[in-house]
Amino acid sequence: MPKRPKRHIKPNLHAINPDALPRDPGAHAETSMAKFRRKVEDWSKMNPNELEAAVKEFEAKEVESSRVLAEDSIYQMDVSLRTRQQSAVRVFWKDVDVQPLEKYEGWYSILLDGRKVRAFESTQILAVPNEEMAYCCAKEYSEQSEYLNKLLMPMTDICSGVQHIAPQMISPRIDYLMSFYQNDNMYFRSAPIAAMQNKLISPVTEWFSRVFEIDVPIVVGIGDPHISPNDVLKVRDHLLSWSMNPYQIVALCVATQFTSSLILPLALFHGVVDLPTALRINRSEEGHNINEAGLIEGYHDIREADVTTKISACALAWKLMKDVDLARCFEVLRTSPLDEVDAI
Repeated sequence: MPKRPKRHIKPNLHAINPDALPRDPGAHAETSMAKFRRKVEDWSKMNPNELEAAVKEFEAKEVESSRVLAEDSIYQMDVSLRTRQQSAVRVFWKDVDVQPLEKYEGWYSILLDGRKVRAFESTQILAVPNEEMAYCCAKEYSEQSEYLNKLLMPMTDICSGVQHIAPQMISPRIDYLMSFYQNDNMYFRSAPIAAMQNKLISPVTEWFSRVFEIDVPIVVGIGDPHISPNDVLKVRDHLLSWSMNPYQIVALCVATQFTSSLILPLALFHGVVDLPTALRINRSEEGHNINEAGLIEGYHDIREADVTTKISACALAWKLMKDVDLARCFEVLRTSPLDEVDAI
């Protein structure tokens, strides 16, 4: 009996083209030692009571951060970054499809030979509240060969990560993002290419300054941007006021992690810069270093491909999912399996 030909999903989605993202405006640079010295200097000026309060606040933040990171690993998309193990899934399916999810109007599941797929690292059915996003995930499954390569499935990875987020876990992720804001890559310039960086980054920082009503510092070389606690709280409260849904939160966390910047992904997602420009900004300093010292094959090229894939996926996920109501994202249970009997 001849084998059935593999079906390739080719959804006609204009949004899947990164160049179609809106263009109209709408590695921490500070070294660990420099940050440590700054903290020591700040603490040395405190009286005993203030110092004790600062230590307790620091310990509380560390405990909260550890708790969040222990409960899920979506910040660095660890699921996708794992190498294939002996237990990796062999590609056995011939047909990939999308269908509405029973009992949940407006939700969709991905089918492999008629069976629903589970979210990565979960017993739950992968459920998506947007048909276009579901087809993006289906496209990733249809392109797999031999073994499932999660590194090449960033949209499925984002949707899987979202299913680990409960409503009360959104605020800690905003706090996590603020750690990047205090030493955002958009503050820093490399002296040899400072003029070029200023030209690229200025539209980004000017937009951020206007929207958040906060001055954005410029530091040439290594230095302290001196971000005040009041500015941190102001940005945090502004982000919380947006009531971002879990898909936006995951996309922002991942893009921030891969750019060491909160400001750049926000500007990209809001159409201040297009995707090619955002990628150029992100790799400007490393690109200069490569031109000066040379490319390390198997490191720089692979990392660049991975970063490009992740940032592109995050931008597309934000574009497709930004209008999904926050409450609707929690219609499907976060912790209980859905229809596990016939799932892959």
